[in-house]
Amino acid sequence: MSRAAPLVTVAIPTYNRADLLAVTLRTILAQDYPNLEILISDNASTDDTERLCRAAAAADRRVCYVRQPENIGLYPNHNFCLEEARGEFICLFHDDERYGPGVVAENAELLVAHPEVGLSCSDWELIDEQERVVGTRDFAVPAVTDGYTYIERTIRSGRSSISCPGAMIRREALGKTRFHASGPLGFGDFLVWFEIAERWGIGHVHGRLWSYRQHARALSLRALEAVVRDFDENLTRYLDEHLARSPEHGALVRRWRRLGDRYMFWALAFELCLDVLKGRPAPDHAGADRTVFELADYRLTAEEVASVRAELWRLRSGTVPSAALVGIEALRATGLTQPLRWAACHSGSLRKVLGL
Repeated sequence: MSRAAPLVTVAIPTYNRADLLAVTLRTILAQDYPNLEILISDNASTDDTERLCRAAAAADRRVCYVRQPENIGLYPNHNFCLEEARGEFICLFHDDERYGPGVVAENAELLVAHPEVGLSCSDWELIDEQERVVGTRDFAVPAVTDGYTYIERTIRSGRSSISCPGAMIRREALGKTRFHASGPLGFGDFLVWFEIAERWGIGHVHGRLWSYRQHARALSLRALEAVVRDFDENLTRYLDEHLARSPEHGALVRRWRRLGDRYMFWALAFELCLDVLKGRPAPDHAGADRTVFELADYRLTAEEVASVRAELWRLRSGTVPSAALVGIEALRATGLTQPLRWAACHSGSLRKVLGL
């Protein structure tokens, strides 16, 4: 960087994950960026988090530890971090991930080089509890993307090149935008990214600079059908709010709604494919475009399957989705599930075919 390195705040909202936080904190303390503030907001943990964090703050002046007097909730704790951060750039890092030493420096370099960019992120790896790489996320996107292009691409695919555990936000771009305190868990960060993207470009650093850890206590350890419901609720909220800000975008909002419904259809169809795979040996395709839902140890109940099927019939639109749904229903009914098992193990290939 040609100018003095801007102050970057790495904010870590945490609750009752002292063992995981200890590992994460070591990787953040090892960043090769010279001007760093590390803000830990402890949501009234009852485990060893306080002792760990006070020791870290005593040993390293970059660490600022705040303990909430009571649990204020997940997204209010995120918002507290955004309010208290002093940096020109802000990272919201999770307490259970692993960060490479250059993740802060490389994102900061991109934001300094591109003043039109409001936030950035990099590629990343999916790791299991033993820190084995079981999946990757390499995004074929430009270093700088127009904000509206980013919004449409993300709604269409249900997958964002910006991820809360690895994102860096320009304070000026953030403004008064905050997480919805009472919003559903899944996709809550999308509303923040989308609102910023209405006014700013979106950056991307190519290279896997951090790792997303899938483990038994991960908040993402949920059925896909539940996550899709969160997507629907958060997308509906965003579209309503966007239309209130930009009433001239009625046609665009309707298009985004159709794209969101299309993504939800294929996500729920994938859930039915996953359902026949659970509890049976699957081909080892570590390193591919694997999803956290393949690794999650859950089975749908009969009621959940019925709910997914009903939602699929509601969402189907066009010849291909209708034919796919009839085929899935027939294969499940006859027990000839090998094609569904194959589909469950090749989500990356299916995404390309479907244009997701």
